[in-house]
Amino acid sequence: MIRAGAMLTLALAAAAFAWPAHLVAATDQAVVPDARAVPRPPALDLDRRAAPPAPAVASGNPLWAVPLSVLTATRERPLFSSSRRPPAAPVAAPPVVQVRAPPPRPAEPPRPRMSLVGTVAGAEGIAIFVDQTTQTIIRLRTGEGHEGWVLRAVSAREVTLQNDRYTAILALPSAQQK
Repeated sequence: MIRAGAMLTLALAAAAFAWPAHLVAATDQAVVPDARAVPRPPALDLDRRAAPPAPAVASGNPLWAVPLSVLTATRERPLFSSSRRPPAAPVAAPPVVQVRAPPPRPAEPPRPRMSLVGTVAGAEGIAIFVDQTTQTIIRLRTGEGHEGWVLRAVSAREVTLQNDRYTAILALPSAQQK
């Protein structure tokens, strides 16, 4: 029963708003012919068509209509900063100077893995070596080779060995070094 009454009230209210204003005013005057005309309080004027509608806010949030340029206090005192001070202006980092690494030192030329222990100088020189890796004795004549090193010259206290473009001179240890 209450629902039916509420429905009836809503229907009457909807009908009252749907009627044009001049009909509502005419019915008010017809009921009481001798009464003075009393101005009615301003109501929703649904007949007014000339006024442009107010700009609608995108999602109904009224703060979205406020431009950000007006909200200076929020920039001066940020809400989510513990000190409520604006963040410091970013400082530009000094430019990074790329230092080129010095060129790598040239590799030392390979050395023969043998030590000179004796020489026989003459028309066809002979040199006697000890292989440092296997500790074996090696005897080479001029023009012969061992592990890529070729004996090129023999003198009284030194020999000259050549491996492709590298040349090595090995000398006998002096008596004072022993």
